[in-house]
Amino acid sequence: MKHCKLCLLTGIISTSALAAPGPSWQPGFGADLSFLTGYTRETSQFNTDNKVTNTLDNNGDTQSDALFAPLGTISYTMESADKQVYFGTSRSDVALGRFHVELGYRQHIPENGMVSISYVPGLVETSTWEDPYITGEARKETDSKIRGFRLQYDRILGSNFSAEIAGGKQELDSEKSGHRSLTTPEQALLQREADILFTQLSYFKSVNQRLLLRGAVNYSRINADGDAMANDIYGAEIGFIQFLPSSSLALTFSYDRAEFDAANPVFDQKQKDNRWGVFLAYEYQEPFGWENWGVVSLAGYNQSNSNINFYDEDSLLLSAGLNYRF
Repeated sequence: MKHCKLCLLTGIISTSALAAPGPSWQPGFGADLSFLTGYTRETSQFNTDNKVTNTLDNNGDTQSDALFAPLGTISYTMESADKQVYFGTSRSDVALGRFHVELGYRQHIPENGMVSISYVPGLVETSTWEDPYITGEARKETDSKIRGFRLQYDRILGSNFSAEIAGGKQELDSEKSGHRSLTTPEQALLQREADILFTQLSYFKSVNQRLLLRGAVNYSRINADGDAMANDIYGAEIGFIQFLPSSSLALTFSYDRAEFDAANPVFDQKQKDNRWGVFLAYEYQEPFGWENWGVVSLAGYNQSNSNINFYDEDSLLLSAGLNYRF
């Protein structure tokens, strides 16, 4: 739900975290905080500004909003400087257009990479519709959230490969999809609460001292309670990271293919989505000689093309802000 907007809302804050050969931690407390302002534009039936829809044959009206997003991580590093606990949103996740507030522990293994384990407590809620398929009157909102656990191994055995596996539960406060017009068995097919599995394998390649390439493949299983909402997602990403004397530039492309298990009873066909996105980010370090500060900017676009017009989505984000770390 609201796949495009969630990706674009976070965008790319920094590229250096993706490329660092290992953590350069200092014992004690630290923080990496970003403050963004910007503009978002979204076309989606699941944008809760689209309270009334007169037809299920399109993807809703386009909505625009201003954005203010404080993001970041607070951490504590042990005296050995190789173990760390943290809370917040990691820069590397945000750099890939993913947004999870998590509480975790990570340990650097000399010459063998870094292992992280974390819990996603579901603090960040998103709004969706109790019943998205009501026409001609205002739809009622409900909250959705994801809880789960996550295990990452960066630079496996000192190589340029990294792996991740995560599992969790998507929950809705109130689920009433199709309750106005469908039979009870048909309503059961549209239940959106789900068990979620995500796996990813990625690889870094250094082209030269200033240019890095990153590629990744991933697989997600959304095992929803309703078969028409359950789906498999196959994805790939490719990114380019360019380091300049006092700044960095990143360009990331992503593509996902989602295939659903059963026919949606509202539209009498199985949903199939092709989703792609592009993110362009720039960071300038220590503007005006401000130590530990950086200026960041982002442009991003996501689009989801479905064989069912109701599920088509696209989102645009333009933003700029400041980053502070200590």
